[in-house]
Amino acid sequence: PKMSEYKELKDDKEEEKKNNPNRLTAQQLADINTGEEGLNKQEWKQRFDRDGPNELPEKKVNPILKFLSYYWGPMPVMIWCAIIIETIRLSLIDAVVLLILQFFNGFVGWYEEKNAGNAIEALKKNLAPRAKVKREGKWETIAARELVQGDRINIKLGDIIPADSILGPGYAEIDQSALTGESLAVTRYEGETVYQGSVCKRGDLEAIVIATGPRTFFGKTSTLVGQVNQKGNFQKVILKVTGILMIVSFVLVAIIMIVVLTKGNDFLVTLSICVVILVASIPIATQVVCTATMAVGAHALAQRQAIVCKLSSIEELAGMQILCSDKTGTLTKNELTVQQPMMLKNYTIEDIFLAAGLACKREVGSQDAIDKCVSEYAIQKCRISFQGYEEEDFIPFDPKNKRTEATVRNTKTGETFKCAKGAPQVILAMSKDPSIEEEVTRFVEELAQRGYRTLGVSRTNAQGAWIMLGLIPLYDPPRDDTKETIHKAIQMEVKVKMITGDQIAIAKETAKLLSLGDKIYNSDLLSEESSAVQRELLDTLVEEADGFAEVFPEHKFGIVKILQDKGHRVGMTGDGVNDAPALKKADVGIAVDGATDAARAAADIVLTSPGLSVIIEAIYRARKIFQRMNNYCIYRVACTVQLLLFFFITMCSVNPDSDFTCHYHDDKDACKHIPNTFTLPVIAIVLITVLNDGTIVSIAYDRVTVSKKPERWNLSLMFFNAITCGGIALVSSIILLLTSLDNLDTRDADPFYNAFNIGVFKYGEVLTAIYMKVALSDFLTLFAARTNSWFWTRKPGNILLFAFVFATLCATFFSTYWFLNFSNGDSGNIPDMKPISWKLAGFIWGFDIIFFILQDIVKVYQLKFFDYYYSLQGKDTGYSGAVLTDTFLVFTGVTDNRENKRSIVTRRSMAAAGV
Repeated sequence: PKMSEYKELKDDKEEEKKNNPNRLTAQQLADINTGEEGLNKQEWKQRFDRDGPNELPEKKVNPILKFLSYYWGPMPVMIWCAIIIETIRLSLIDAVVLLILQFFNGFVGWYEEKNAGNAIEALKKNLAPRAKVKREGKWETIAARELVQGDRINIKLGDIIPADSILGPGYAEIDQSALTGESLAVTRYEGETVYQGSVCKRGDLEAIVIATGPRTFFGKTSTLVGQVNQKGNFQKVILKVTGILMIVSFVLVAIIMIVVLTKGNDFLVTLSICVVILVASIPIATQVVCTATMAVGAHALAQRQAIVCKLSSIEELAGMQILCSDKTGTLTKNELTVQQPMMLKNYTIEDIFLAAGLACKREVGSQDAIDKCVSEYAIQKCRISFQGYEEEDFIPFDPKNKRTEATVRNTKTGETFKCAKGAPQVILAMSKDPSIEEEVTRFVEELAQRGYRTLGVSRTNAQGAWIMLGLIPLYDPPRDDTKETIHKAIQMEVKVKMITGDQIAIAKETAKLLSLGDKIYNSDLLSEESSAVQRELLDTLVEEADGFAEVFPEHKFGIVKILQDKGHRVGMTGDGVNDAPALKKADVGIAVDGATDAARAAADIVLTSPGLSVIIEAIYRARKIFQRMNNYCIYRVACTVQLLLFFFITMCSVNPDSDFTCHYHDDKDACKHIPNTFTLPVIAIVLITVLNDGTIVSIAYDRVTVSKKPERWNLSLMFFNAITCGGIALVSSIILLLTSLDNLDTRDADPFYNAFNIGVFKYGEVLTAIYMKVALSDFLTLFAARTNSWFWTRKPGNILLFAFVFATLCATFFSTYWFLNFSNGDSGNIPDMKPISWKLAGFIWGFDIIFFILQDIVKVYQLKFFDYYYSLQGKDTGYSGAVLTDTFLVFTGVTDNRENKRSIVTRRSMAAAGV
């Protein structure tokens, strides 16, 4: 029927006001006059060109203003202050270098976030809402943005309504909570309006689109993709680390400023140095590294058919300990084949498949796997024709009722009857025939032990009573790679629990085939039917279980909650609208291939290829990303410890003028410019910061190992490790400083330096030597921070290696050919830096390498000590352990004891049957 036939409903003003707040315009009324065949291509193009795509206009951000925004914020403002101070002091070279630092940080942040944004946009396109539309008599699935007014669409269980639409014959239960905040679903009937962004909780019917894009009443298309920038656990950890470093930095720098000013030093010079030390100590590149690493990981996962909806879920995936997986379509192929059916009483195979076929959706393109399998068998094998039957009503499958039901009229005899197919326990409960209960139960359990799913089939008689006709066995074989995938998950210490709505015997047989374990429990354990002993031990039973059978949607939520309460990080796979609460509750919600829009909207990760193998690869790559983040934290804290504490100690307690003797044997004026406070010029500190930030960003592309254990943060050990690495570098810097000052313009070179044929130093050379030493220590510390064993056990990534070589060469050449001095020959109270000899540069390289090796030795044995200490307490450090290699991702292509006899009919199945 044409939608114009429903116009009389719009004459009722109250009905229109209640169900259609958007009063239809004359154009809309004309557009919805769509025939049974749907729109043709010409009509679609005209309307698409007229109205535009079915999407909300996005707020466009001026790219120039976006770029400039990276130069405004707490850290950029601090650098601007330093630039202003240097300009006032006429220290133009310092000001220029600070400008370069500002530009570098802003540009890298803009570039990396731009790349991350491009990756996220690509993910959004893969997750774009889709709609089933009828055009020129054929059903097809298209992007929802291509819908126009007047399109005839199909709405079924789990669909997110793609555009404001008027319903055709039938009814639907619609969840509008995302739009109105109402928690209960509302029922909408033929001729009533449903709104874009709401979710179909029940029903399977056609509708006509009445408004698209900005013309929709609520228009929430973008909710499908979720908030990709939501703060996850990793970002919270990074903010915590950054916060600690900021507090310590502000306190120590404040003390430095007070002490230095009390010595009578120039205020602007002191303020400039303190601001730059603060900038160097606080991790400016934190957000850049976070965004870049997550985006690189999300892009890699998308190439492996795992689309990340929330970047924060990558870190959660790395620490996932338990994966609750659907059976059908995930552990199995979801390729059903009909086996030899069982007929009850005197019914024939034709009787069974006639009723089963009538209870199916038979239109090509709108069938699920079971409907397709059963209807094809009925038509092709049993030669049954459905042309003499007219469908008056159809109730699609609902996870709560576990059946489909059709009201049918025989056009030849005029007889009207109902047909149903579904879970055998539900169909058996509907029949209310105790005489067949034992026979059906035995047959179902025998088939289940062979791994067969079973469909019960029934119809009503002349009195309207349900009569069970028989059972149809269906076989859904395990996927070829499932057993190996589960074995790999076990190797990664991820426990896989099978969650299925099938009979417990089927679940046990499937678990046996997949070597999943034999602790498979019925969902009665999770319900009021469980015994008092079971309820008392429920948490332990759920934790130790290998799977659950005959599960209803609410059970999944309960299983996840129990496991989380036991301290586990849980992943849950799902595909239906009723899986959405469990997917949201889980630490990692995974929508499997073919999931409904509602499940995809609730998930953290969406799989676009069938099976579990892609999840294994996603876990593997997520653990790589975690390692890069952990290495970043260790390195960044170690750098701050060395740099901040070095300047704190030297500026507060080292007085080169009074604590050391200068004999000026070559230059009578050499000792006149030695200050009362040791510090490096602003430009030297800025150069260290610029080169260090460039090296830090390369961590996002480093080569890392993958732990066999789920990852978790151990901030205490991470800080201890970082402080040790930074502390050793700090001690070596102070040693070199004190020995260098002791060798300052003496008559005879210090015996230590004389042994290396190195002469006495001028103060400017001491400054340059310390600059080079501190810079090289920072860069070398990275190689100690990036491994939990000896630094040579893992080859660095090419980008990181290039960044290291570039930074160290720059530091070395700057030191030997220093030219960045001020024209007035003075940097306030700080003498100019002088170039050092290649011999001294080589000595500093050797000095740094020796302490780097010591740093690595202490790190290794420190971690071994913590491993021993934690093992005594029965804990895991989260650092050491066996690792996996990339070859792990290459896929090569217990007897059940019979339980006491029981009926397959339970209270839940009776409730589902309406009994």
